[in-house]
Amino acid sequence: MCYIVVFLVLVSVVATVLPIIPSYKWWIRIFDFPRTQVTIIAVVSLLLALIFCNENPILMYVLIAFSIGVICYQSIKMIRYTPFYPIRSPRSNLPNPANSISIFLANVKMDNDNYQELLGILKSSDPDVFLLNEVNEKWMEALQELDPSFPHTIKYPLDNTYGMAMYSKFKLIDPKINFLVDNSIPSIHTKIELPSGKVINFHGLHPEPPKPGSSTYERDTELLIVGKKIKEENEPSILAGDLNDVAWSATSELFQKRSGLWDPREGRGFFNTYNVFVPFFRYPLDHFFYTKDFLLISLNKLAKFGSDHFPIIIKLEFYPDANSKN
Repeated sequence: MCYIVVFLVLVSVVATVLPIIPSYKWWIRIFDFPRTQVTIIAVVSLLLALIFCNENPILMYVLIAFSIGVICYQSIKMIRYTPFYPIRSPRSNLPNPANSISIFLANVKMDNDNYQELLGILKSSDPDVFLLNEVNEKWMEALQELDPSFPHTIKYPLDNTYGMAMYSKFKLIDPKINFLVDNSIPSIHTKIELPSGKVINFHGLHPEPPKPGSSTYERDTELLIVGKKIKEENEPSILAGDLNDVAWSATSELFQKRSGLWDPREGRGFFNTYNVFVPFFRYPLDHFFYTKDFLLISLNKLAKFGSDHFPIIIKLEFYPDANSKN
């Protein structure tokens, strides 16, 4: 049994060390994701070492030391997304409806045909704006009944799992579809006019995930390009999408540092949106980031609807003096 403990400790150490390597290789970057799972493996390894390796005290102490090291390192990387960390993005206490916006985000999973379930969730959550990833023509047809309620739309369905669609009750100004790093992967960029007449920027992304045979260079580049644009424009902005990355990765941390955007998860929780079907392997892949011009009203993960992602909805108040409340 002690050999199994050694194996588990080696797995946790390798999974901890690999993401430290500055590389775009998918088999390295994939280990950015399972920090919670690696921590659990390390905790189990520590307990098993105490029970089954005590006949060899030196080995037992080495295994315990490595396990504790893994637990501490992984916990430090994740602690920002737990209630044990101070909340950075302030909450709105008395939101002004005219300056408020609710945004629904979901990766529908292109071959998922549970259209009515998603329609039901959309109708019950009643967002002002919703952004869908992985939509194709079948999804566009299924969502046609929403067109009267959401008169402002940007639709770019594709059969390559990178189709996008944005529906809005509020007026969209100068909406654009851009291809920032790949001609087959669109992104949405538009201004949104709130009921008060104030105008904010919105960016919808769905970069390529780390997978065999590819690197994460394009994913990371797309996120950093938009982050730089937001910083240079210095205007109230919201970024949303299935970013195929976790908030605690080196890329996400660099993005936040360069863009200055807030992540509403900090100090509040993981809000894991993927994978619906494998509870042990769940990560926060669907994100909202925003400038310090907004106050958080609410952030909620919603019910599953057949996709491998849970939908998530955020409500924000545009409040130019929000930074003073931090």
